Amino acid sequence: MQIFLMILLCSQTFFAQTKALQPEQVFGLYFDTFVKQDERALNQLNSYLIPFLGNENIYRMDLKKSYHQEVQYLTGLFLANFPKEKAEVCQQEANEYYQVLLNNLKNTRYLLKGIQEVKNEFAENSFVMELSLDLIFNVPESPELKTVNIKKMTAGELQHYLKKQTKAFSGPKKEVIVQQTFRLYQVKKEGNTYYWNGGPQELVWKLNDSYFKSFN
Repeated sequence: MQIFLMILLCSQTFFAQTKALQPEQVFGLYFDTFVKQDERALNQLNSYLIPFLGNENIYRMDLKKSYHQEVQYLTGLFLANFPKEKAEVCQQEANEYYQVLLNNLKNTRYLLKGIQEVKNEFAENSFVMELSLDLIFNVPESPELKTVNIKKMTAGELQHYLKKQTKAFSGPKKEVIVQQTFRLYQVKKEGNTYYWNGGPQELVWKLNDSYFKSFN
């Protein structure tokens, strides 16, 4: 009974804390969930969303499974450019290459530059918090990414090329900074003001786009 009361008290304490989160704190939960793929942040974000969105609208996903699926998707997309035999020989090297790329993305940091409140153009008497951010990620310090025709490579040459690129992205790195804006919509309920974004995956899409463009 005492253990149950302790758990209940901890849950109530966290629930009370999540009600009062500021926009930058809410963004931190979104960032850690969708960019860092942090399971603890996902649980905290869902706990924050439940009081005003309900259980049916929380994020139900397996972050480890999502990461694995993304690696497999990118690997498959890359290998689809080659004959079946060559693709099968290079499967492991391509998989390791995309694991390194996605791990680099998970290590992205951000610097909050400013927050401003603007009117919500989709709803009357509603406001949006716009957060201006610098996203900071790493790319190879001395990339060996000169243009090559990988389709003309033999299977062995392609394996060597992928290993070389994997090593480049695992070695010394330099920082790249890109600017991005993230919007949090205000929701007022029972005297509390909450913040949420219905499409946080956009944060990851934009980051991925900036990341891959930075070394292509």
